[in-house]
Amino acid sequence: MLSMLVRLYLTVAGLLLCSILVVQQVFPYLFPDQYSESAQHEFVGELALLRDRLDGASGRDLALRLAVLNRQTPERYSLMPAPQVAALPQRVRDDLLLGGTASDHGSSEHHHIYLRLAGGEVVQIGYNENDFPIRYIAYLTVFAMVLLGLMMWLQPHWRDLERLRETAAQFGDGDLGARARLRGGSSIRQLCAYFNNMADQIGRLIQSQRDMVNAASHELRTPITRLEFGLANLADTLDDRVARARVHALRCDVEELDLLVGELLTLGMLERNGPEPTLEPVQLSAFLRASTGVSAEELRIRSTTIEWAISPALDEVNVEPRSLRRAFSNLMRNAVRYADNTIRVAAELDGEDWLLIVEDDGVGIPPEDRRRVFEPFYRLDRSRDRSTGGFGLGLSIVRQVIERHGGAIHVENSALGGARLVARLPRQPGLWPGRRRAGDDDLDELDHSFHIQ
Repeated sequence: MLSMLVRLYLTVAGLLLCSILVVQQVFPYLFPDQYSESAQHEFVGELALLRDRLDGASGRDLALRLAVLNRQTPERYSLMPAPQVAALPQRVRDDLLLGGTASDHGSSEHHHIYLRLAGGEVVQIGYNENDFPIRYIAYLTVFAMVLLGLMMWLQPHWRDLERLRETAAQFGDGDLGARARLRGGSSIRQLCAYFNNMADQIGRLIQSQRDMVNAASHELRTPITRLEFGLANLADTLDDRVARARVHALRCDVEELDLLVGELLTLGMLERNGPEPTLEPVQLSAFLRASTGVSAEELRIRSTTIEWAISPALDEVNVEPRSLRRAFSNLMRNAVRYADNTIRVAAELDGEDWLLIVEDDGVGIPPEDRRRVFEPFYRLDRSRDRSTGGFGLGLSIVRQVIERHGGAIHVENSALGGARLVARLPRQPGLWPGRRRAGDDDLDELDHSFHIQ
């Protein structure tokens, strides 16, 4: 808003300055007759006295009389030689022949008045406008008054636009209930109404989509459980090896479907409750080691080792344990999925924040995909096969949890050769006012889905 005010003021001030310069420098040449008549009118008294004083004098006597006059006003009066008179503009010479007086604007500060005496001699009266300091102060005063007028005119518009900007920022940050409230006489009231109507439509669409996904996910849990139970019983009654293998494949598909439902429920819970964690102190090193979500047997099968580098300065931190446990587990499972042999987990201080870093020695993430990997259902091409698996929701949940704590996460190149995911979290996360705090039921659901997977 300030830059808009500055640009508007500079535009108005520049146009005003250009107008003044055009009037001073160009108008005398565009309207010479009017300016000449005005100058002669201003000097009519002086010209009459000068004519009475000089008429009848010629030669040396005329020069002496002009010298006496110049003692009071140095170099104001001068007798023009014939060649100089002949060099005057045609308009000035015509005026001298017709009326005996003429004027000429040499520039915006220098002016000349000409008087033709009875003997044909031409006397030049030169004067300069030496009011530069006063003129500049006047210009500055005009520009200051223009600035003051613009500020008084823009202040209510600025205030209303700032409110609309803040509301748009809140809506963009996920507060779907944010609406702009302006005074009745606001000049952007109609724009505000359009924005609120748009926000209502978007909010209803998003909420409808979330409700549908959450309801479908909840409803799918029961048939999935029945399928798992039925397939387990069926496997126990089969003796045919081929049939048992097919039942096992079906059970893997059902487990994969259950995992997807759990991810959807977790993502819906985080979006529904907004970024307002219920903080608890935890011993960071022990908390992270217990929250990998990866068994020692899986690490042994994959021939993968985990290197830990937890800073001793981060003995205790305030976090929301259940959601951060889920986020860290997703980071670890993502690293295990793509690592060749090594995963490195680090936690270190960085000013008022602390960094949680998970990196691996895998193939890494291309720079063009590093922002999109945190979008729901976005997967890299190499992760579309079943060997790496995934639904494209794990890192989206991680981002939601980190932002819920008031932090941010991004992807870098790792010194190990793979991807390096860096989450920046505040040491003292601030609670976000105006949002519903996560309920126990939602957190229990999150914890339950974490243990299932």
